[in-house]
Amino acid sequence: MLTIGHMAQLETLKLFKHMGVDIVQIHAMPTGGGPGIIERPKIEALAGSDPSVLIAAPLALDRATIVSGGQTSDQGVLGVTGDLQGLAGLVPAVGRFIAPSDDDNLVAVVGAETAQKLSLPGAPLGPGARIRVRGYVYTVVGVLAPTSYTALDPTDFNNAVMTPLTGIGRIMAPADPGTALIRLRPGVEVKAVSARLVKALTNPFVTLQVLNAQDMIRTMNAQKAIHSQLLTAVGAISLLVGGIGVMNVMLMGVMERRSEIGLRAAIGASPRDLQIMFLVEAGALAFAGGVAGLLLGLGAAFAIAMASHWSFSLPLYVLPLGPGLACVVGLIFGLYPAVKASRLDPIEALRAE
Repeated sequence: MLTIGHMAQLETLKLFKHMGVDIVQIHAMPTGGGPGIIERPKIEALAGSDPSVLIAAPLALDRATIVSGGQTSDQGVLGVTGDLQGLAGLVPAVGRFIAPSDDDNLVAVVGAETAQKLSLPGAPLGPGARIRVRGYVYTVVGVLAPTSYTALDPTDFNNAVMTPLTGIGRIMAPADPGTALIRLRPGVEVKAVSARLVKALTNPFVTLQVLNAQDMIRTMNAQKAIHSQLLTAVGAISLLVGGIGVMNVMLMGVMERRSEIGLRAAIGASPRDLQIMFLVEAGALAFAGGVAGLLLGLGAAFAIAMASHWSFSLPLYVLPLGPGLACVVGLIFGLYPAVKASRLDPIEALRAE
């Protein structure tokens, strides 16, 4: 259980690996009669005006039906600048990303799954292909490699078509960005910086919604802590049941070995010696069960990791924890049988044969 929880936490952090944890997304929600937009010059000026900002990329988001060679697919459409590639960790599998020289040109970069959906048998969509978006024909200049989707991504880049933000007004209204994706310098106070960014980007017609990776990770870790507590409670119940089982086995051993106990007592074994004997047996029995449980548990965790396509990772503290805790439980629950054995009358025990 602990190994599975550990792997789940690593997979959670891995979701943010391609973008990093110093990312802030600001999205404009329209209020009143104005459009939900953020002025592009204000976004692009952030890197120079705020010392905590490394890079800021404006985005315009929409959806549209994309047509290519008789294939059609409903996809996300983004108006972007070249800054998005490094900020979002996007890697072209073939071709290239949007460049400053593409401004106002009819060029596009498509996501990995979008390319598959628009490809014909034996003719994969690639650089040089033509796609039609709302009556305009765009030339594909690049296809992205598959990327993980996280809650911080403004859209699923695998299912998207990206075109230059300059000129996006041909196929999208309004033509101004409604989202800003911002990378902060490591170690800055995210909440304080976010408040400054909102103040710098706000206008009378929008409410700005702020998302940041660090808050998301804290929320996910809090959820993981709850799950870990649940798993710990289940494990504690399992230990209790196992301890009762050890106690029952040892009590049966005391009943079946009464003559042996009487003989040992008759030849000089003290009550303390008898107690130690049964405690050692109880601890050894529980320890052996703990080792077997550890091996089976690691095997089950490995199987779950393979089935879930996770990377198997073993927290080293579980190696001594499982058998050690089982041994302690065995000693605790073996104490009553040991005391019971030490209190047997030797003469009565010998008669039991």
